Amino acid sequence: MSKNVYQFIDVKRIDPTKHTVDKRKEEFIEIYQPMGEAQAKGQADRCLDCGNPYCEWKCPVH
Repeated sequence: MSKNVYQFIDVKRIDPTKHTVDKRKEEFIEIYQPMGEAQAKGQADRCLDCGNPYCEWKCPVH
């Protein structure tokens, strides 16, 4: 089975949910709530299976 290498277009980017402003004002904690495993995998697959890795050639790590 072949993968859709342009799935990064079809699968929308989902940012993690933020804690409420009131909670962030009271506590010094990470503002983003953790993603579930399935959601994190889906978001990572957008990048790892990308058919147009334009970010790779600009990456300072490479």
